[in-house]
Amino acid sequence: MNADATLETQLDTQLALALKAHQAGHLEEAEDLYVAILQAQPYHAIANHNMGLLAGQVGQFRAGLPYLRKALSVNPDEGQFWLSLADGLLKAGERDEALDIIDTAIGRGLDNDQAQTLRARIAAAIAAAPTADECQHVVELYQAARYVEMETATRALIARYPTSDFAWSVLGTVLQAQGKDALDALQTTVQLTPYDAEAHCNLANAWQARGEHAQAVQSYQQALQFNPAFAEAHSNLGGALLALGALAEAEDAYLQAIALRPDYGMAHFNLGNTRKARGDLDGAVGAYNAALASMPGDAEVLCNLGNALQALERNEEAADSYRRALALEPRLVMAHSNLGAALQNLEQYAQSEASYRTALSLAPRHADLWNGLGNSLQSQQRLDDAADAYRQALAVQPDYSQAHSNLGGVLVSLGEFDAAIASYRRALELQPDSADAHTQLGLGLQSVGELDEALALHQRAVQLAPDKLQAHTCLGHCLKQMRRFEEAQVAYRQALALAPDVANLHNDLAIAVQDAGDYPQAIRIYQHALELDPRSSLIHCNLSVAFEDSGQSEQALEYLQRARDIAPDSSRVHFTMGNCLRSLKRYDEALASYARSLEIQDDFIGSHLNTCATYSEMGRTDDAVQACRTALARYPQYDEVYSNMLFGLSHMHADDPAAMVAEHFGFGERYETPLRAAWQPHANERDPQRQLKIGLVSGDFCNHAVAHFITPLLEELVAMPQFSLYAYYNNSRVDNVTMRIAQLLPNWLPVTHLSQEKLAERIRADGIDILIDLSGHTAKNCLLAFARKPAPIQMSWIGYPLTTGLQAMDYYLSDRHFSPPETFASHFTEKLIFLPTIAPFLPSENADGILPAPVLKNKYLTFGSFNRPNKLNRQTIARWARVLRAIPDARMLLAAMPAPGPHPGLTAWFAEEGISADRLIFEPRANMANFLAMHHRVDMCLDTEPYGGGTTTFHGLWMGVPTLTVAGPTVPSRAGTSILRHVQLEEFIARDDEEFVSKALYMAANPMLLGAYRFSTRHRLAQTALGQPKLIAEGLANSLRLAWQRWCEDLPPVSFDAPLDSQLPGEIAA
Repeated sequence: MNADATLETQLDTQLALALKAHQAGHLEEAEDLYVAILQAQPYHAIANHNMGLLAGQVGQFRAGLPYLRKALSVNPDEGQFWLSLADGLLKAGERDEALDIIDTAIGRGLDNDQAQTLRARIAAAIAAAPTADECQHVVELYQAARYVEMETATRALIARYPTSDFAWSVLGTVLQAQGKDALDALQTTVQLTPYDAEAHCNLANAWQARGEHAQAVQSYQQALQFNPAFAEAHSNLGGALLALGALAEAEDAYLQAIALRPDYGMAHFNLGNTRKARGDLDGAVGAYNAALASMPGDAEVLCNLGNALQALERNEEAADSYRRALALEPRLVMAHSNLGAALQNLEQYAQSEASYRTALSLAPRHADLWNGLGNSLQSQQRLDDAADAYRQALAVQPDYSQAHSNLGGVLVSLGEFDAAIASYRRALELQPDSADAHTQLGLGLQSVGELDEALALHQRAVQLAPDKLQAHTCLGHCLKQMRRFEEAQVAYRQALALAPDVANLHNDLAIAVQDAGDYPQAIRIYQHALELDPRSSLIHCNLSVAFEDSGQSEQALEYLQRARDIAPDSSRVHFTMGNCLRSLKRYDEALASYARSLEIQDDFIGSHLNTCATYSEMGRTDDAVQACRTALARYPQYDEVYSNMLFGLSHMHADDPAAMVAEHFGFGERYETPLRAAWQPHANERDPQRQLKIGLVSGDFCNHAVAHFITPLLEELVAMPQFSLYAYYNNSRVDNVTMRIAQLLPNWLPVTHLSQEKLAERIRADGIDILIDLSGHTAKNCLLAFARKPAPIQMSWIGYPLTTGLQAMDYYLSDRHFSPPETFASHFTEKLIFLPTIAPFLPSENADGILPAPVLKNKYLTFGSFNRPNKLNRQTIARWARVLRAIPDARMLLAAMPAPGPHPGLTAWFAEEGISADRLIFEPRANMANFLAMHHRVDMCLDTEPYGGGTTTFHGLWMGVPTLTVAGPTVPSRAGTSILRHVQLEEFIARDDEEFVSKALYMAANPMLLGAYRFSTRHRLAQTALGQPKLIAEGLANSLRLAWQRWCEDLPPVSFDAPLDSQLPGEIAA
């Protein structure tokens, strides 16, 4: 058998199998077999014929015509081939050619019933269809865009030819062109030509136009069943799938269309849109560029390309793309808007603003444009203008959640917190399931100290979006602000699980760990953060603070120097450097760092405050006060600086005490007067005998003299059922004293996170009856909360020896020795309440027994000072030097020095007064046990002026060492006088410098007398009110009740002595 015979046999076998599969309805199998035959023998008549029939069976009549034509050309004598081709032409809509074919077949002798029946069908179809002229007329109307006339003509055609698929199809087209519903017409077209792919595609387009995307998908798929090579149907199917969110399937459809038509620009464009929606931004850029290759003048493609580039943060390229779009269509609003956004990202804010304004000139009722303009204005710090822009957006679209949120943000920056929170709340109402809306409201509430509600919102944001980094980070920030450091660490670690390589997250975690007191771990985390971002000046600064807080100041300085190298123009870096140098007692360098910080940012309040503090620590009180005045001249709103100035003035020699009092009164005039109009009536129940809520406000509930003085009284007060005590603690420092007081008081409230306004609101909401300030004009005071008069009765006590200057402060708690009313009543805006003593003294448990006066062994007198160095001013050294000159063999021990060894400044001052350094003994700061033990080496202390010793005078007396003082003209200069009068040691109180020297000479001449005093001072302390906290608490409790009774009777505050239960109150002293 030759090769041809073998091939023929194989083809016959394949044909038999194909016919069997075809007859069984296994069309795909049959098609594969026919194709195989035609590959081997392209002119196989039966295979061509049957392929044509098979195409018709699946509705692909036009696809089948080439096979039918080839079969007929190979074997024109096969009558069935003529009939099949004529039938195929009829079904493909080629009626005239179908008639020609059947007539030719009949003329060739194929004149039978089957042929005549087919001819009759063809003739009927021709009769039911418009003529060529009628069709041409409609087409011309379409080309001329005369759609109303075209619709009329088409309906006339349908009236004459009701089964004309052409007429119904054209009707659908003209209705769509006019924006009318074409669905019925196109459905009728499909019914008339169920196998016409184009008809199905047109119907799908109509479904798509109505938003019926699922129906559109079905119709597009039907079209593609009849014509798989229909590129437009593939592309349009992609659009319907995209609308349904079936992004992967949509991308596949567009790729099918492009495979069929590589230059199909719209398919490339829509592929880009789909890839962008899928997050494949690089793929989207490629698709848009491919679209531009075939549609270079399409502004919309350029605009969408810009959007993808912007999402990739390729903002320069994005801006270029938008500009190219605008060159083509200068009035394209979207391009102007998006160009504005790209320029905003490039920090070209003025140009961004210009783009948004151009867009708004074209579309003034476009809310997104107003919102974008607001963002641009906010970036330029034009906050009022930004707020107006956001409000314009909301005027256009009141339910625009993002604009509400953005307005909230700018209102926070403007200090309009209530309005900001209202905006945030509205944003959340509009998007109740939005994690971002929860977060933004939470941040807004944090800014006003509403931390409990803020925390709940941040926790909900995490629930809604557990994979959202910002939600975890903001939760951590809120918990840290609430001082819940362990929980904050958990939140930050969850954020780090999402973004382990973000250095700032490690920085946040380290801060929480540091605040919890674990400095070694915090240092390790900061160092890891620097491995991720070695150029972060912020992390260098924070690491330096961790080293400094853990006592490693030299290491701290090393990292600060690196921070300064990285960010030489950072005000905060120089500020932190100043703090570190100050802690190292390198004061001149610290001052230079603060000065550099202020050169960069003159309104940096921390640098102003710490400049004053540094001068104060150096004993340069005049310079400290002048630094405050300089700052206040430029920034009069800085109440903290004003308080610092007053604190400094209290340490200066007062030639005119009235002037210093006037400065204090000026504080109230400047900061309280604007607030008085907003004072609200108090709703507290005017029951003179009910339990009273007593609020105590301080930044010193820690290892501080104030806490040590008042703790014994708090222990007494908290046991009295007539009072309920509240503590408002304005300091982040927590130590064993803090924890003890927090456990002691039933209502403990850290308030560092609250503004003064919000603190006042909280105090009023708590229903406090009597509010007591324990800070005065010292650090971390809350006087502007008191200035808002949140409680009916307000008092100041113990933290500061002078008036607050506030009219809102009703009373100052003192004693008659500390502030004799005949001298000092006019120095206070407050009325004076005279307790048995201003506060008790309880000795330290570290105090050991009293030893004999060292003069008895040394044969020379040793004077001492244990006061803080910033009390040791030039006038004080001059006074002490007079004593040392008068007693040439005397020595002087100066304790509490900032560093071991001689103090250069003090040594120089003494030298100027003729006192050599070998007569001076300098001792650094020490723990309490060593501090007290130093008193064994001192015979008598010399007091400072004008700010005398208080706590140190008490400790000296307990250790047997009296203090020689001068009764000065101001309250601060009388602290020692007050204490000595309480213990009846008036012989140690001088009227002036001359008597100061004479009393020192007298004691030097009578060392045995000095020794006798030494062993009497503890007994004296114990026998006075100073050693009887229960008595003082009794007087305080009765005074609180009396002040309350006067308020209940609507009587004004007056000065009075504290009533004691052991005596009748007597007549109140006016």
